[in-house]
Amino acid sequence: MNVPTDIPEESGVGAILIKSLSRAEQDNDHIYGVIRSVAVNHGGKANSLTAPRVEAQRDLLVKAYQNADIDTETVGYMETHGTSTKLGDPREVEALKQAFEIIGSGKAKKQPYCGLGAAKSNIGHLYQFYYDML
Repeated sequence: MNVPTDIPEESGVGAILIKSLSRAEQDNDHIYGVIRSVAVNHGGKANSLTAPRVEAQRDLLVKAYQNADIDTETVGYMETHGTSTKLGDPREVEALKQAFEIIGSGKAKKQPYCGLGAAKSNIGHLYQFYYDML
């Protein structure tokens, strides 16, 4: 790829302003989303960041959804980590499938899909497209 020398290929930044719901309402902000649960883990057994463990990621998702009391049937889109690797992405999708099966067990699925996106990998593809057009 012929990239100008003044723009490193892997540079970029993204930012999101997060404030409490009560403060956003008080300030009359447009509210794009509400964080209802946060869960953190590290299995400590993965070979790399691009090779996540399905079981660890599944358990993390189950914990977060149960803590937030979110019905998975209401989830129509999810922003994923998106390693953009042949190894990592399928594992992430498998963890999501398993987590949704555990959380929604015994329920009839009204919505048999959930759209997935990954800003990190999409930005990389846009970057490639931009420089291919030069």
